[in-house]
Amino acid sequence: MIRLRRVPVPVACLAVFLGNPGQPASTQEFKAKIWVGRYQEIEEYLRTAECVSMEALGPNRAARCTLRPGGPVARMAWRSLPPGIYGGFWQSYKAEIAAYELDKLLKMDMVPPTVERQLQGNTGAAQLWVENVFGVKAGESPGEPNRAEWENQLVRMKMFDDLIGNRDRNWGNMLRDATWNLILLDHSRAFGAGTELPHKLSRIDEGYWARIESLTRDQLDAALQAWLGENEIRAILDRRERMRVDIKSLPR
Repeated sequence: MIRLRRVPVPVACLAVFLGNPGQPASTQEFKAKIWVGRYQEIEEYLRTAECVSMEALGPNRAARCTLRPGGPVARMAWRSLPPGIYGGFWQSYKAEIAAYELDKLLKMDMVPPTVERQLQGNTGAAQLWVENVFGVKAGESPGEPNRAEWENQLVRMKMFDDLIGNRDRNWGNMLRDATWNLILLDHSRAFGAGTELPHKLSRIDEGYWARIESLTRDQLDAALQAWLGENEIRAILDRRERMRVDIKSLPR
């Protein structure tokens, strides 16, 4: 039986584990993106691993599961959020999975592995709980040699949010590891049918934009049809068209 404890952690920080201040820095300075190159292995483990204890993390049916030791993942975030209106916003656990699947298509590696599974009779999204990461603070930036790549990651984040119509990006759902790799959480409000762009881009990542431009409707259908409706998938392409217009107006 899963033991449920309530822990007052904000939903926006579903996958935050701050490094132990007393722990030597050398043991914390490693990349937190353990899923890169191991997508299928970790996805399958998230679907099937035994949850030996569960901690509720505040509103919107959020929880953290501790998994049985010995596997590739120690913990996972769990969110059972059937499509509907919550707090005045349309939200769905399916959007969390769609964000991960689109992240994979774009080879972005910023959204942790997220899969559908059942727990305690409810269906929801299970997401890798990323360990040894830090919250991102407004205006925070690394020194050299990481600064340029950090700024490029922020640009890719804004482009991704424009593509998926995510108007809920805030400092609380952005994480980084000790080497300034950006990790993005909480996409439950994304993928609506609207075509408005959350960000006005002042620059782009050319390589990333090329991957966005190369997306086909067949690719989107294959990756997202299980999680999004017809209008929501079409809106991705409509937002891409609006991005294209804005990008053409940028100075070269």
